Amino acid sequence: MDHNKDVLRKIRLWGFVTIMVVGVVVAVVVGRQVQLVVVRGAGTVVASGSTTLVQSCLELDPEAAFSPASLSRLSDLVSARNAGDNTMLFRVMDSSGHVVFSTMAEEVGEEPEEVEFESAFAGETRIDIVDTAGNDALGNIADERAIEVLVPLTEPGTDTIIGVVETYKPYSQVAASARRAALIVWIPVVIGALVSYAGLSWVLNRATVEVREHQVEVASLNDRLHDSMMTLEGQALGTLQALSAAVDEKDSYTARHSLGVTNWAHLIGVAAGLTPVEQATLERAGLLHDIGKIGVPESVLLKPDRLTEEEFAQIRQHPEAGARILETIPFLDDIVNVVRYHHERWDGRGYPEGLAGEQIPYLARVLAVADAYDAMTTDRPYREAISADEARRELLACSGSQFDPDVVALFVRGGLPGA
Repeated sequence: MDHNKDVLRKIRLWGFVTIMVVGVVVAVVVGRQVQLVVVRGAGTVVASGSTTLVQSCLELDPEAAFSPASLSRLSDLVSARNAGDNTMLFRVMDSSGHVVFSTMAEEVGEEPEEVEFESAFAGETRIDIVDTAGNDALGNIADERAIEVLVPLTEPGTDTIIGVVETYKPYSQVAASARRAALIVWIPVVIGALVSYAGLSWVLNRATVEVREHQVEVASLNDRLHDSMMTLEGQALGTLQALSAAVDEKDSYTARHSLGVTNWAHLIGVAAGLTPVEQATLERAGLLHDIGKIGVPESVLLKPDRLTEEEFAQIRQHPEAGARILETIPFLDDIVNVVRYHHERWDGRGYPEGLAGEQIPYLARVLAVADAYDAMTTDRPYREAISADEARRELLACSGSQFDPDVVALFVRGGLPGA
């Protein structure tokens, strides 16, 4: 129950944090978009006013549109418009890209090289927010930022573009509107976040009540599941014992050999400093490593002579067959690969997959040494056992080729009788 309370407490905490973070992110993103809309709206107004102002001063003759008289009228209107705090920078370019009018008189006649002008001459209205710091053209604007508007100038009454009007407006004049628009976004987002958290709290409170109500039922269910698992494990063990008995009936040597392998594997595991869990896994694998021989014919298992290539191929199948049998028993899944790979060789010439070196699971490498030693020191149908000293020499001879040299060293130093 305490665990469930702790989980619900964490869900409440992280739920609140998640809701707040998502709310802030949404508010910031949407707020910025709203601010951009406000800025674009202000820019559109500036664009319309600027083009109207310029068009009102133009001559009707397109070729004389920017005559000295028309530019003089435009200068008077701009000067009147820039009176007081409503200062705006103003620039007009003709269709060839030359400045014909500017609030900075010294740039008249120049041809500014800016990419934005190209899009404006193509008929696109551009509205951007720019920094004024370091920009000589914006030196008369007190704000740190300004709204830059570039709009195509068309001949009055037609769609013919005869120039571009560029206007800079102090950003502070629209900043207040942008902040108010952002605040309008923040208010419902904050309210929505609080409502969402209140809903989450209600759900969690209901969950707490239901957990408390079902505590006894859960405990009873756990007991029943435990009994069921014990029953399944008992049935699986019974099946395994039946398979082992069947192998023993076919070949009594295999059963004795498995006990011997388990004993030697245990000694190596102690010398290697395996954990209790690893030691238990290794010993179970030792007892069951030849379970796959259930599928090998008795004529092959008990043959008193050397095996033919075909017969040895049948023997080579027993690690994989044993692994497939053990895979069906969930609580033995930790020994499946130990059984599957206990005939792999350190040099990669083993079977079933030809793994090499540390690709082979460590417990399988330990089992390989224990298996080989027991096989050499016990009688087989086709040969007599060799002595412990001879087996020791054979292990050392095959160290680094068939066997992991570290495992052989451990066995020779601490595992063999009299070592």
